[in-house]
Amino acid sequence: MDNEEKIVECCEHGEQQATFVCRHIVQSIIDKKPRGFWSAEDPENQRPDSWCSECEAKVQESNGEWNDASEAFADVKLMCGSCYDRAKEINLISHKYWWQFWK
Repeated sequence: MDNEEKIVECCEHGEQQATFVCRHIVQSIIDKKPRGFWSAEDPENQRPDSWCSECEAKVQESNGEWNDASEAFADVKLMCGSCYDRAKEINLISHKYWWQFWK
């Protein structure tokens, strides 16, 4: 990705950084169901391309490389930076209370 930040107009958040995520991450915004959160290594981008654990499993089936099948499964979508942050929160943080971790 080049160093120029791309901007998208979100109906909820206005002008935001454009981000790209798999369709499952988008679905997690709708149903609040965590699906895992994996990201590309891009130290210059605080919101790198990201995908769920199911998509990561598809990528690992092809020796860790994206291919036509994994890309079709991911069905990458455009998302604004604020929606990305919310999706990351949903998919990374366990919603268990601290005392439930021992169960």
